[in-house]
Amino acid sequence: MLIIATGISGCGRKQYLERLANYAKRQGKKIKVYHVGQMLFDHAQKVGIHLTQENVLNTNPSVINAIRGAVFENILANLDKDKKENDAVIISIHSIFYWKKRFMRAYDRFYLSKFNPDMFITFFNRASDIQKELNSRAQWKPQKLTLQEILLWQNVEVEMTGSWAEINRTPFYVVSVFQPLNTIYRLIFEPWVETVYICMPITHLKKKLYQEKVHRFIKKLEKYFIVFNPLNLDSIKGNKPDLATYHHTVNQDLYWLIKQSKKVIAYFPVVVASPGVINELREAHESNKDVWLIFPSKKKSPFLIYFSNKIFETPKEFFEFLEGKYKQRKIKSRKKPLK
Repeated sequence: MLIIATGISGCGRKQYLERLANYAKRQGKKIKVYHVGQMLFDHAQKVGIHLTQENVLNTNPSVINAIRGAVFENILANLDKDKKENDAVIISIHSIFYWKKRFMRAYDRFYLSKFNPDMFITFFNRASDIQKELNSRAQWKPQKLTLQEILLWQNVEVEMTGSWAEINRTPFYVVSVFQPLNTIYRLIFEPWVETVYICMPITHLKKKLYQEKVHRFIKKLEKYFIVFNPLNLDSIKGNKPDLATYHHTVNQDLYWLIKQSKKVIAYFPVVVASPGVINELREAHESNKDVWLIFPSKKKSPFLIYFSNKIFETPKEFFEFLEGKYKQRKIKSRKKPLK
């Protein structure tokens, strides 16, 4: 399988992919990762072109395009061999840069069509974490990127990569760098396992006891599904309103994570108000996904009932249902060949 992975500078994409390759190795699988950014510098040094980390994005577009083309030609020349010797090959690139307060393309459409990948993935991170990381780098510190600019850059990276996937009619996933490593591993090597988005009250769920119940619920859910968990990237901290972060969080959950999931499962460990969950249930319902709700009360809002396909009152009741529904499927899945 061939995967193209994108993510903006400072999001942690490179580190995640390195950990993923090591994780796969422990599972008996080989993943080869091409870090195209580093390969650009290696090739430039080989042919005598002076590039520096601090100023590479100031390079004449014709020069950087020629170097990138040479790197892609090298990858293409070895791709058939790589596919035979590895269980998966990942080409790690950028789709767009935000430099000197403007967007710059970081890809070559000609080579994207040549690669014909089986999957696209974009990694994302908290804007505050990315800002901290970029401000520690000599290349990015002078750019003085604001949180709003980083949010915008990250959004454009996702939308650009998503458009490639749509053109190629190829699966596309947006993945937080805080997702467990087995998320990507299972997307690659266990494609028959269903993807689900788990939603729960967040803003008003303050007690540690209830938060621990949510974590235990999700851990158990991962035995049946590939779970996209918004708690892995809760961007909203404190009570000070930040409209850009709020808008980005809503977009992230509704139009990235729910969109790529087969089902949506909502878990209320306690009866509490949650406008977010209600909107997520409606989005899932109206995009024709199965919606399952665990709500600990016989008295339920008509809106919860309207936007749900199945409702359970306890996690025990829910997992008994899952065991009956998926037990046979899990046995069959082990017999399916890995791609």
